[in-house]
Amino acid sequence: MNNEYGTTALAGDVQSLNGGRWQRVRGESSRVHADLRAEFGVDFEDAASSSFSTENGLSYLPITYVASSAEGYSTTRIMLAISDSIVVTIEPSASAAALDLAVARMARDGREDDSAVEIVASILQAVADTTDELVSSMSQGTERMMIETGAILQSLEAKKSREFGVSDVTYTQQELADMESLLSHCMESQLALAEAARHLRAKLWGLGLETRSDLSRLIEDIVAIEPHIEFVHDRVRLLQQTNNLALNVKQNQIIKVFSVVTAVFLPVMLLSTYYSMNFENMPILSWQYAEPMVIVLSFLFALAPLFYVRWRGWLR
Repeated sequence: MNNEYGTTALAGDVQSLNGGRWQRVRGESSRVHADLRAEFGVDFEDAASSSFSTENGLSYLPITYVASSAEGYSTTRIMLAISDSIVVTIEPSASAAALDLAVARMARDGREDDSAVEIVASILQAVADTTDELVSSMSQGTERMMIETGAILQSLEAKKSREFGVSDVTYTQQELADMESLLSHCMESQLALAEAARHLRAKLWGLGLETRSDLSRLIEDIVAIEPHIEFVHDRVRLLQQTNNLALNVKQNQIIKVFSVVTAVFLPVMLLSTYYSMNFENMPILSWQYAEPMVIVLSFLFALAPLFYVRWRGWLR
């Protein structure tokens, strides 16, 4: 099957791009591995167990990144084998979004004559941009959560806390925990991506000064995304702390209500306990107005702690 870059090779498992300088493999079947080994001398099975390696004139670079998908978020691992004249990439059966982005950019800019190093640089740049796009999406999500958290805190201040429950915070906290985990994976992938770019700059042979300069700028672009990830991660941690604060305030309000109720009925319980004692001589039992007096005393004793609590401002 022909395309604007080349032809499809190896029984449809490998797509040939940029005049054959980029062999894009989908799937990791043993048959594909065998074909790659026979056709290009690439041995991904042995290289997959190591971070970076060089063998038989080929440098192997593993790339892992997190990207959004229809099901949510997914982690994709790509293996690259680079020589001075060819790039071979292997990806899962499902097409890797970053590689699709790299292909689209080269098609847009008419870069079918790119060298192998330039192709790898385009791939690394696409992976970095995919991660940056994901982090930007999560940053927008944190802004929405900040608005929701602000509304929760305002409801507590406006004495409308009955509109806010534990379930409101539980869902948000789970979402924040998932985002924190994703950001950790993003930071890990960016560090590995920068290391891969440095490895490419240091290990590949025949690099001219301009290519080295381009790779240095690429490394700077990759590293520049890391503060963005750290910023969003700090915002997520702040939201987690704020939601925990709101939950603690809500729980304290509930405990305060029970404490006030206990304080109100404590004097009444004291009276009832005293007069429930089975003494032989209790003169008040024979009084004509004993019952009304006990009712009035109970009422006064119940109001006294309530007024005291209100005077101290403990109900605010």
